[in-house]
Amino acid sequence: MAGAGNGNERTWRVLAGIGGVGVGIGLIAGVPVLSLLGALCVFAGLIGLMATRRR
Repeated sequence: MAGAGNGNERTWRVLAGIGGVGVGIGLIAGVPVLSLLGALCVFAGLIGLMATRRR
């Protein structure tokens, strides 16, 4: 069922991916604010993805 996702699921995946990249860059560069914002994006993306899949 990997190909059965709708556009909304893809949006949540992209948000979580962008957040993960932000966390990585923040940790490497030593910018805690960027890591914090990235972590919030990851959490929001994962919660949205779980809610979308539950429907």
